[in-house]
Amino acid sequence: MVIRRVQLWHESGASIEHAMFWLCTYLRRANFSDTYWYLTGTPELMESVGARFERFVRQRAGHE
Repeated sequence: MVIRRVQLWHESGASIEHAMFWLCTYLRRANFSDTYWYLTGTPELMESVGARFERFVRQRAGHE
């Protein structure tokens, strides 16, 4: 559930920093690092993050 939720946030362009606060609260975790543990080594999430970063780089290159 955690991985899919973060993946959907990435795909929609949501602010991950803000969203992770709510996810930590929902999961009743005291520290962000406890929640990030769920996200390690997931190819689907890394693919989504990579695609978002590539869009960011292309947009920056177009504005310079």
